[in-house]
Amino acid sequence: MKRILALGAAALFASTGFAEARTRVFDVSLDGYCNDYHIRVTGVLVAAQDVPTCTGNFGGGFVSTIYGYGKSVEIALQDASNPGVQLVLTMSYPFVTGAPFHLYQTTDGVNFVDELDGTYSLDAAPERGEKSNLSITKLIRR
Repeated sequence: MKRILALGAAALFASTGFAEARTRVFDVSLDGYCNDYHIRVTGVLVAAQDVPTCTGNFGGGFVSTIYGYGKSVEIALQDASNPGVQLVLTMSYPFVTGAPFHLYQTTDGVNFVDELDGTYSLDAAPERGEKSNLSITKLIRR
């Protein structure tokens, strides 16, 4: 009986203690743009916030695997200065300096297009060059 109780307690501990996903935080800079995203990854959930000095846009999404693209994060972005436009930022994952990003948009929920492609750096790596004042969302405003 004690053995069953001990095994039950161990199983309960393992299911609650080890099941909690660890949050990992990254600062990702889109090369050539002012966008610097503070990204939190918890399990498969992703939350991102751009710096207020650029766009201040934010969003949430998932870590997933896309056929033909590989493992990535997909983040649906909300940009207050761009009403009526739904943005999805896809970045190669795990994050490494020089990896690709793609920015997709739709304005009607029917047509979904790849508006912008580029690379990103971790922690605004100085070897990637200077930042510009141009944000990714200013390029695609309609």
